[in-house]
Amino acid sequence: MKLRDNQTFMSLYFDPNSVEFATGEADSFLSAENWERNTKQFGQVATPEPIADLMAKWVMSARPAAVLDPAAGLGGLLAACRKFQKQTVLIGVERDIETLQRAKTAAPSGTKLILADYLKSDAGQFDGIIANPPYVKSQRLDYSEKDWCYFEERFGTPLDRLTNIYALFLLKIWEDLAPHGRAAVILPAEFLNANFGEEIKEQLVRIIRPVAITVFAPSLNIFEDALTTSAIVFLEKSRSPKLPCWVKRVDSIEDASHFLNGLLSEAATCAGDGCVDLKKLQPCTKWLNLLFNGERPTGSDALSNRVGDYFNCRRGIATGANDFFCFSRADIREHHLTEAHVEPCITKAVDADGLVFTPDKFDSLAARERRCFLLNPSRNGQDLMRYLKLGEQQGIPQRHLPSHRPVWYLPENRAAADIWVAVFSRASVKYILNTSGAKNLTCFHGLYAKPGWESISPLMTLFLNSSGGSRSFSMVNRFYGNGLNKLEPKDVEEMPCPAMTRLSQEESAELVEKLAALEKLSSPEQLAGIDELAVSYFDIKAAEPV
Repeated sequence: MKLRDNQTFMSLYFDPNSVEFATGEADSFLSAENWERNTKQFGQVATPEPIADLMAKWVMSARPAAVLDPAAGLGGLLAACRKFQKQTVLIGVERDIETLQRAKTAAPSGTKLILADYLKSDAGQFDGIIANPPYVKSQRLDYSEKDWCYFEERFGTPLDRLTNIYALFLLKIWEDLAPHGRAAVILPAEFLNANFGEEIKEQLVRIIRPVAITVFAPSLNIFEDALTTSAIVFLEKSRSPKLPCWVKRVDSIEDASHFLNGLLSEAATCAGDGCVDLKKLQPCTKWLNLLFNGERPTGSDALSNRVGDYFNCRRGIATGANDFFCFSRADIREHHLTEAHVEPCITKAVDADGLVFTPDKFDSLAARERRCFLLNPSRNGQDLMRYLKLGEQQGIPQRHLPSHRPVWYLPENRAAADIWVAVFSRASVKYILNTSGAKNLTCFHGLYAKPGWESISPLMTLFLNSSGGSRSFSMVNRFYGNGLNKLEPKDVEEMPCPAMTRLSQEESAELVEKLAALEKLSSPEQLAGIDELAVSYFDIKAAEPV
């Protein structure tokens, strides 16, 4: 809606068949809990009622004449708004027709429900907006390059084509917020770290200047069915650019509610209360790491280089059908194949541990009938043809990854990595020196030494497993729900590290032996031994707190 002389009107006449009015016969939140339809394909996840109430409290504090939910779902957020003000006009935009039909009974009585793609429609401006936008990765979006160009022109910023749809919603919500209006938007917090988020963060700092952003701690999973760290962005249009824009970590919904009460207080100040002023942050940095791990030096003498100075990092091999492409020795025998048809490959992160993965460790793995072989035939034969025929009957060649390979059953041409880096972690990250010659699937990223630096693989493994490596990890990791961490290949290459010195063949072999010996120690003793050894190779402090 646009505001003109205290009157409201729709700026776009939607097809009458696309507009419905809710009856309010059912409870919005119970309807969401009991709905068996799988809405994850649309990126839809219902907002828990306590979070909806918190968001509505901010939006309704401006006493809006009308409130828009641009991704209405079954109307839970609008129901939360209705609790605060009965006479407010409620409008929900929903792209999925089945969801909209369900919302006819679940959304608050009188809610105007509009079937439309919010990002490509023009519903005008509203003095209240509340939203839990869909979480849909760019690869699944059906927007054309023309659409992307339209978004860039509309929002006044270049957009990475990997931008998630929720970030586009945030930009459009700001455009559609009327002067002095307020909006609350709950989003996955990953955009505060993601590469595609740089343009979005630039808009936040330079143009949008939100009143505040609350980021829930990684250990607190707001959405049970979605493993993601969440953030609520509190917006107010026409706010003075001189005012601070607070970003704060909260460890519970109660903390978030207390923080919101402070924002709503005229005398509110967050200085010294664990808050960071958004205007002091650089869009190119990882904001979550600053919030969760504290301020870190990025250019100290001790960690003056980057892992990417010495190694390239690549994700592991993706098969598209692990059950078909991965074998144990028993599987090989069952299908009358030979080791000429397969190659050694770690297929699960649990199959590799310690500091050094040796040929003996691989042989032990194979003897335990672990699936540690990958189909990559070096010769043909009737037995291989029969197995490939079995794959064709299962439709393997038509799956996404096999269908895009020149030969559907041949894996990516990838050498064995020098060092394995676990993609996901909780308490600590696995960094494993690989001397076995085995390749790896996507459970690990692989570090490949750049020409001339092959001898330092044991040295880099030592650093990454030290306390200094833990500090380095804390500068680049990505946060997910329930305390889960993730690394992307570019993150690994950006990890700060000490300057490395080339080792002779004898020095390298000696260090490998020392790393293998440390594996026999208990965890605390092992870390102490690693740190002590690291001090002898690098100018870093072993006992510096993480």
